Amino acid sequence: MIDLLLPLFFTHVIYSAHVPLLFNYITPHNCSNTTAYFDSLNFQCRNCNGDSIASFNHLYCICPSGTIQISDGTCQKCQQGKKVSSDGHFCIDCSMTKTETQCSLCPFRHFMQRTISSNGTIMTETCAKCPANNKVSTYGDTCIPCLKTDDNCECQDDETCKKVEENKMFVMIELENGSQESSTYIAKNIRRATKGCSNGNTQACQHLANICVLQNYRMQTASACTEFEKIANSMIYKRNNGLLTTPILFYHNSEASIELSRETAISASFSFNINHPNSFLEIILIQYALNGTFIGMKTLSESNLNICSQQKNKFHFGTFYQMQCFIQLQHLLHLSGGQPIFSDLFIAFLNKSGQKQMYAVPILNENIRLHGEFVNRLTPDEFSNSKWILTRRLYFVDSISLDTAQNSAIIRYPEKIDIRVQIQSRKNGQIMPAYVRIRHAEIQRNPEKQLLVEFAITYHTNESQFFLYIEIALFAFAVLSFIFAAIRAYSWGKRSGKMIIDGATLIKLILFECEILSDVFLFVILTPTLFTVFAYKMQQIPQYVIFNSKQEEILLTYILVTTVLKLITLLHCNAHLILTKTFFIDWERPHVTFKTNNKAPVSSDVREDVDIAQPVIWRTYLVANEWNELQDYRKTSVGLQMITMIALLNWLKLENWAAITPGLNIPVSTKSTTLSELAIISSIYLTVSVIQWIFRVTIVEQLFLDPFHNMIDLCSISNISILALTHPLHGYYIHGRSVHDQADTDMIRMNQYLHRERENLCGTRGLEAGSGLQTYIVNLPKAFREQFDAASQVLENDIEQLDKHTADHFDATTTNIQKIAKR
Repeated sequence: MIDLLLPLFFTHVIYSAHVPLLFNYITPHNCSNTTAYFDSLNFQCRNCNGDSIASFNHLYCICPSGTIQISDGTCQKCQQGKKVSSDGHFCIDCSMTKTETQCSLCPFRHFMQRTISSNGTIMTETCAKCPANNKVSTYGDTCIPCLKTDDNCECQDDETCKKVEENKMFVMIELENGSQESSTYIAKNIRRATKGCSNGNTQACQHLANICVLQNYRMQTASACTEFEKIANSMIYKRNNGLLTTPILFYHNSEASIELSRETAISASFSFNINHPNSFLEIILIQYALNGTFIGMKTLSESNLNICSQQKNKFHFGTFYQMQCFIQLQHLLHLSGGQPIFSDLFIAFLNKSGQKQMYAVPILNENIRLHGEFVNRLTPDEFSNSKWILTRRLYFVDSISLDTAQNSAIIRYPEKIDIRVQIQSRKNGQIMPAYVRIRHAEIQRNPEKQLLVEFAITYHTNESQFFLYIEIALFAFAVLSFIFAAIRAYSWGKRSGKMIIDGATLIKLILFECEILSDVFLFVILTPTLFTVFAYKMQQIPQYVIFNSKQEEILLTYILVTTVLKLITLLHCNAHLILTKTFFIDWERPHVTFKTNNKAPVSSDVREDVDIAQPVIWRTYLVANEWNELQDYRKTSVGLQMITMIALLNWLKLENWAAITPGLNIPVSTKSTTLSELAIISSIYLTVSVIQWIFRVTIVEQLFLDPFHNMIDLCSISNISILALTHPLHGYYIHGRSVHDQADTDMIRMNQYLHRERENLCGTRGLEAGSGLQTYIVNLPKAFREQFDAASQVLENDIEQLDKHTADHFDATTTNIQKIAKR
């Protein structure tokens, strides 16, 4: 047994190690010579043997009209009066004349009667009609009875009708749910295809390979794949003058991770510039019919695999495509033509010498099972996996292999098609071998059923090092943020009079860390996101690719954490504003009016009445209101920001810039990601914000409205100073004491005061003599704070005692305001 396996293994290794993957781009149109035909296995124009000539489509060789092919492969002219038989192998007398040199085929339901000589040569041919309930055999030379199992009496041939494959394992197809279905078509055809392939028939080998694809490349048990591999791996049928005689279905010589990481496999430089070579992703489909007949070559963009696209435009290299569509099953079957079409995929390119070549595109068929596991569905977000099984051929729609007479046919259609291209980092546009990920779904025949089909083209690069830099930057900035948060917590403790680290200080440390860390996350995540998106769009030679789905998920997690931290920061900021103690110091003195009684005798004492008028509260209300408005003042207008964003994104369609495509031109059916959308929205938002900020600072606040200086002017005019204690020992002071010592006056007097200030006829507004500085940072000694708290406590006690007598006369709001006023 071992002696038999070793030669087979040896031939398998030799065969697999020399499987060609790179070919020159040659089509049947290049075989223009009348004696040259196109070899679809080796992509060559080969000369016909002997006197034979190429067919009209240059796909095979035929003998010229009036000649027959003899045993040595040459063509021989028929004698005078003889004509070529219908099979093209004999010179005979016939009554059915197609041309002057060739006999015609028999009509429908007629078989060919032949007169054969003693040496086996056909002498004459005549046509006769088959009797009722009989049909013409495949060879057309006899009538055979129709069987009950025949569909419309159209069994393929007499041998198959009587001798189907009896080994059930050979004809089984395993479905998605794990069940196995017997295929009538495979049972009728696998034996003939195997025999033909063993005899060196290339079309039969193609047919056997197609049956293997229909069985989802099942190799663990007896199947078409095992039979095909036995033939393909044998020494006899391995090569013919160094050329392939059987198609290639598997990658046996290496693992999938190695096949997909060949840096020098495609010797071409791709470009995002449409004026440069290799600026389009050109994938060629070499298509075969179910019976192994070569159909032709077609680009992916024009094929049925690109079913969701209506325009069938070329795929611009570097553009991410994401298409989904619902298609009716009846229309899908119409596109397939009733039988599955099989395709070998190649990526076409111009090499560095300017020659057009093709490289085989591996197929990652997600319906392949190994030991009961869908191995090709492992790590779907990774570019490669050593457990994957790569193949070379796929089919579009299968409505034949699982068709039964009970009208319960199962249709298999491509549910997902994803083409993935890996760009080599810093290699001037070179790529790794691209591959196609495909998954077929199964459905019962229902012509009206709507099916969802997905088609995508994505690009990747190995940016693990770049992503590692991001993580390193996050770690480094996180450490620095903790140091900075500790410094701020120490400063807060010092301004709050803390002598030791207590619970409040630790809470402040955490809150400061949340604030700083949110800015760190936002900066470190947003910066590379903006860079990768815009660098990808602006580059001519591909160097950068946006983050993959796994990396994007990690970055979005950071964004979510940033949002939570920003929310905590916002609550902390609001709490800080609420706990800030603000004092409005009214410098206005009471107005004292003396009234003299002039009616009394002169000799009597002059009697004077004193009228004291307290300062009005309206000035304090006005200043306090302006102070509250100043606390939420922004350099940018939120309303204007939102309106501008909506106008730019929606009306001017700048939201389409999020599509992952070179440049800013947006083709149809392009794909965008959450990070690309975030990059476009944040860049536009930051741009509008910066423009608003510059306009507000340089124009509005300088020429029209400066709320900060207006607040200081209001304090000076109102003769009110503001002391805001953000911490127990720290705060800010606005000196608003009027140089005129009076603010409760009429308009004429106030106008005179302003005129005197304008003409420098009075002192300056500053706290110090001769100074105009009115804003100060206040740092209070702890002794002052203790005295201040003690005085405030005494005042609070006195007010509470006094309010006990008035509580019954006022409501809660009035009582609270009265307390504040009495302080």
